[in-house]
Amino acid sequence: QQSSSTDCVNHRCSTSRTMMKVFALLAVSAAAVFAHEGLPVNPKLGVPGFPDCVQPRTNAAMDVDTAAHSLECHQRKGAAGAIKVGCVGDSITAGVHSTGGNHTYPGQLQIMLGPQYAVTNLGACGSTMQKAANSPYWERPQFKTLTENTWDIIIIMLGTNDAKDPGSHGPNNWHHNCGGPTLEGCTFADDYKSMIEVVRNTTKPPPKIFLAIPPPLMEQDSIGANQTVINTVYPRIIPMINAANNISTTPIDIFTAMGGSPDWKSKFPSSCTLATAKTYPPCAWWCDAQSCDECHPNNNGYTVMAAAMKKGMGL
Repeated sequence: QQSSSTDCVNHRCSTSRTMMKVFALLAVSAAAVFAHEGLPVNPKLGVPGFPDCVQPRTNAAMDVDTAAHSLECHQRKGAAGAIKVGCVGDSITAGVHSTGGNHTYPGQLQIMLGPQYAVTNLGACGSTMQKAANSPYWERPQFKTLTENTWDIIIIMLGTNDAKDPGSHGPNNWHHNCGGPTLEGCTFADDYKSMIEVVRNTTKPPPKIFLAIPPPLMEQDSIGANQTVINTVYPRIIPMINAANNISTTPIDIFTAMGGSPDWKSKFPSSCTLATAKTYPPCAWWCDAQSCDECHPNNNGYTVMAAAMKKGMGL
């Protein structure tokens, strides 16, 4: 809409300009929420979560996507001779909805393993395993840090954002081509294989690799992801990917450790709330006075996850 001083009284024009500013501010606010799906942003990094990165840019107006791609991430060195562990993942690995510091799962894992290990958080919020999805891990600074350092152990837990689809009000990431008895034609499995090959080439001899089955999604359409893909497809195909790529270790079943089960459709409440946390105990790992998220655990949930990772690593 256009207006000029020749077709309105001054105070009306002033009112119109004020309203336009209000609408503009509302539009910016709505765009900002959409950009990071309403997740709390770490002000030091400009992105949700607490990966082992720094933000070299200081532009306060920088959007989340720009901030995510301008991070500079680093490997934790630890004490001399420390065993280097890299945790590859998305916002769950980055520790969204934890209080930060040592409360992410990699932070808790570091405490549990002790100073003879150096655990690096390579979580990239919103990232996907699939190269053609809306936010590939392959294009994030955390991937660069993964490939430019040597490692003793790598844990890979990606897939939650790959499960997003239009039917769940998300981007068209999941193409529903992984439902057969084999992995043939499964885009997710193909790109997972490529990631495993990249990890194997980071170090000679290759690091020990652990594939982790992501935690359950506690509500359909939460974060725009397909609950059946996360809760039914991944527990089936990630062990298949593990076997197909001759991984010498057993997949770490975070899905079951965090309350998932084959009969989740009849067992889970419709969503996790403070009320259902009292009747279905695993909901307390997602929902408390601190936060109530159907995808990202709280501090207690991340501690449970870290303990399951440690056990799955045989440590």
